[in-house]
Amino acid sequence: MAWYAGRRWTREELSARIGDPLQVAGARGSILTDGKADGVRAVEVSTGSGFCFTVLPGRGMDIPFASYKGKAISFFSGTGITSPAYYEEPGLEWRRSFYVGLLTTCGIANAGAPSEDQGKAFGLHGRISNAAAENLCIEQEWEGDEFPIRLKGTMREAEAMVENLSLTRTVETRLGAKGLRIHDTVRNRGFSAQPLMLLYHFNYGFPLLGPGARVVGPIMKTVPRNDDARKDRGVEECLSFPEPVQGYAEKVFFHTLAERGDGSTFIALVNRDTGDGQPLGIVARWSRKELPAFTEWKMPCKGFYVVGLEPGTVLPVGRGALRDQGALPMIEGQASYDVSIDFEVLDSISEIEAIEKEARKLAGS
Repeated sequence: MAWYAGRRWTREELSARIGDPLQVAGARGSILTDGKADGVRAVEVSTGSGFCFTVLPGRGMDIPFASYKGKAISFFSGTGITSPAYYEEPGLEWRRSFYVGLLTTCGIANAGAPSEDQGKAFGLHGRISNAAAENLCIEQEWEGDEFPIRLKGTMREAEAMVENLSLTRTVETRLGAKGLRIHDTVRNRGFSAQPLMLLYHFNYGFPLLGPGARVVGPIMKTVPRNDDARKDRGVEECLSFPEPVQGYAEKVFFHTLAERGDGSTFIALVNRDTGDGQPLGIVARWSRKELPAFTEWKMPCKGFYVVGLEPGTVLPVGRGALRDQGALPMIEGQASYDVSIDFEVLDSISEIEAIEKEARKLAGS
């Protein structure tokens, strides 16, 4: 049964009260027309629970905006949404189109710091977020007493005579849901093995992010990326956040997460008071068999107040560095690789306490 307006409804009960499901929940496609976003396809999704988000088929099926009952969950940068036509790859120029958002996908054949691998230069975080989706499909129809909403599209990452990769993404939610599921399938359509570098750059901002916010998860070990992350009590304070700091220099930490026997793990950002006395949090769950690495990007800077909690197939140290370390994952020719990530909003103290208890238990503390 579908949850809406404080109770559960059968399909017949709810259909008797509405003319179209879009009255209470659904997905609506559009094309952005302003500034550098001109021509980018977008889909607005509302579940009827107060959870709303936007998917950009014109930008890698990524998610720029997410909110719950009018409160922003994700951070949005000053670049605004930009068309792939403005993509700049060399070095750090990827940041000129980094709107941040709830999700910016990094990969497929490269993710992480700029580097050189086998004589070829790679810029920051790869190309897939700047690839538009093909074969876009939006499905929203009753299935018994449930009303699922599914968006699906495929992005290519290919170079003639080099790699021939694709990523097919399905974003799924339903009427009454407080979250969503992302399911990705990477396919190597060629016949030579290629690097498989995926980083799910999930980013959270105000009012979820604030001095009362805390990262919660079964963290077993933390390694700072460099001396900048280590200094000024960086490691000791990596799970909590100050008020916005003028000129804050980003800090990056690599966390090892405990997992259950089936490989499942999770991370959450929780805030018991977002400024109005109300709690808010979001928890992401995935399998370490699919995404074994985890990175925290801490950036509580004035005007750029954000934290990234980022599962991946790799740590974002650069393709060349990973190959030198013998740690570069590969996907064989004609093979596929599947990833699923589940998100859920937490909107009560009891839910936050349950997540904290789950983290302690899984970490064995």
